[in-house]
Amino acid sequence: MSESFISTTQRYLQELQLLASAMALVAAFAGIIVYLLWRKTGIPRQLVGKEQVVKVPWDWLEVFIAILLLMFILESVASSIPWGKHKLPNEAYMGFQVGAAASAANMAWDQGLSGGFLSAVGAIAAAPKELDRQIEESRSRMLYMIILFPLALLVLFNVFPKLCGARFYQMGLHMNRWRENITLGSVVWLIVTPLCNIILLIVLLSFWETLWGRQEEHPFASLLKHDMRLSTWLLVGFMACVIAPLREEILVRGIIQPYLIRFPLISDVIMIMSIIFAFSQMMTPGSGPDRGMGLGPLLFIAVMAPGYYLFEKWLEPWIKEPGAARGIFATSLLFAAMHFSAWPQPIPLFILSLALGLLAYRTRSLIGPITVHFLFNLTTMIMMVLKVYPTFK
Repeated sequence: MSESFISTTQRYLQELQLLASAMALVAAFAGIIVYLLWRKTGIPRQLVGKEQVVKVPWDWLEVFIAILLLMFILESVASSIPWGKHKLPNEAYMGFQVGAAASAANMAWDQGLSGGFLSAVGAIAAAPKELDRQIEESRSRMLYMIILFPLALLVLFNVFPKLCGARFYQMGLHMNRWRENITLGSVVWLIVTPLCNIILLIVLLSFWETLWGRQEEHPFASLLKHDMRLSTWLLVGFMACVIAPLREEILVRGIIQPYLIRFPLISDVIMIMSIIFAFSQMMTPGSGPDRGMGLGPLLFIAVMAPGYYLFEKWLEPWIKEPGAARGIFATSLLFAAMHFSAWPQPIPLFILSLALGLLAYRTRSLIGPITVHFLFNLTTMIMMVLKVYPTFK
């Protein structure tokens, strides 16, 4: 038995131990919440109400405006606020600018040896100060995102209904059966979290790197690796456990998914565009096991394409609304694409999104999906804390 196999096995057992520890802590927290919700009456046997079909009035224009507001405009404004900019004097770079410019020009085709060398020359000179600058800008951007997000929601909730006559319940924003939905979300989290983490461990095996390239680290994980301050942990935790579940569920499950269910043909177009995107990634010069995603997107879509057809067939006995299964599947594909920068994490996140989509569709509420999303991200955050501070285990 080779040493690499033994070390890999030990590392994966440690990850599973971290997962079990984090899930135990989060399960205790969720259990207390559920107990407090039902301590007087007891948990009902039937958590899911009668299936309802809700027709939504919004069209592609309103969906585009919501995406623009909650994704692009919000992030652009948070990134461009002058007080969040941290500049270094030119002398701090000492030649880093030359290397960075040459590397940027060369990277359009392939970074290659020359670009890598020039970047290394500049990075050696400016890395410490440049890293500090990037960390401070990331912290400022997160802080402004937290401050601006309520304002973005206020604008959305005032503009969206006026444009198309939408009502909040059509977006899943209501308190009907809220206790049942929180409880159901906790149960779904308990099932889907170990499944997604095990899938992630499988796709992170070094064997797959020869097919779809190296792992791309999530920006939050990269930030916490270089900045261990408590304030940074709190900012990342609030972004991951509060802002991300609210923003992504309102946009993805509250607005995009009902639209795709209403227009199944758009789901078919998304599937075709995903295949084109996957091929474009494969044809990008420089893709391979040493850089980028390589064949990963293509292999992922190759599996998803037949699944797109089979998913509707499998759910036909439970989902009677035509095109609903395709809409949920296409929405999950978009949700995975939103996290492509952290490849190959979109693979397990696609499975998570299917569960979130089915829960949102069946309950016609966002309370359950937000609960799952919050508990899932909280589990990941606790795993990161346990990895950095192993004495807490």
